[in-house]
Amino acid sequence: MNFSQRLRLYLSGFFIGLIFLLLVFGKKLFSWSYLPNDRVLAEIKIKPLKFSTQSLDFLKEKKYDQTYITDTVLVKGKINFEESNAQAIPCPDYTLYYNTLKVEFTKCKDSVIINHIGQ
Repeated sequence: MNFSQRLRLYLSGFFIGLIFLLLVFGKKLFSWSYLPNDRVLAEIKIKPLKFSTQSLDFLKEKKYDQTYITDTVLVKGKINFEESNAQAIPCPDYTLYYNTLKVEFTKCKDSVIINHIGQ
């Protein structure tokens, strides 16, 4: 078996394996959240959200929807770790900025509480 035949055999097996991995793992195959900002935002997505009365009042006043906060602000926002208390026990406090919005939230073991939303 010469080199070109071995290369074709190797590449065909490689592509079959790649297709198998894509079918089994799907979208999860290429997720990467190792930076501190990404890790906190990834944890927020899987925990239930609770809004404080102040944050609900702000949303009504500015005519924002809760889905805008959960789907856009908490996904694309940047956490300011200088203003946050990420080492607080048992629930760390974070400050997140997205465009002109400032969101302060507490990430507990069971849920995430949106304490304050402002501009």
